Order: sequence, then C-alpha cells, then structure tokens
Amino acid sequence: MTSPHSDPATHGQRFGQAVVTIDLVAGDCVVIAPGRGPVSLVPRKMRLHGLEEIQGAYQVQIGLAATNPIARDIADALKFAGQQLKAHQGKK
Repeated sequence: MTSPHSDPATHGQRFGQAVVTIDLVAGDCVVIAPGRGPVSLVPRKMRLHGLEEIQGAYQVQIGLAATNPIARDIADALKFAGQQLKAHQGKK
C-alpha cells in the first residue's frame, strides 16, 4: 500500500493555503504550505509523527496566526489531523 503522503492532491485536505495528508496507520501527518523563500513564497513540507508533535506544532502556529494568515491555515490543518488521529486511536 502506498502512503497518502505520496499524492496530496488526491488524499489531502485543504485549509486555505495549507494541505494536510494523514496516514492513520503510521500515525503521522504532512502539512504543505507556502513559506518564505529568498525571493518569494515557496512550498514547504512539515512532517509530524504522533499526536504530541502535532499538538506542539499547533500551539506554535496558533500563536503566529494573529500576524500570519498562512499560520492560521496551518493551525487549522494540524487541528484536523490531530482530531483524525485521536479518533482513529480511540477505535483501537
């Protein structure tokens, strides 16, 4: 079986400018969102393993959301990923 992270266009969930893919079996997620590059915005990937990492990244992004609209999109994506993983782990 291939990872959902290999095709974010098909398996991803979009939140504004951020796209998140969640691998429930592996218990991780990948968020792709524009980030600052040397000249312009460039796509950046962030892979988080487990609920603790997702919750920590969410706290950082929600803190940045007041001044950065992309951080708000990332926070929304991370919240969704955390909810999905938590629900999946609760079913076990």
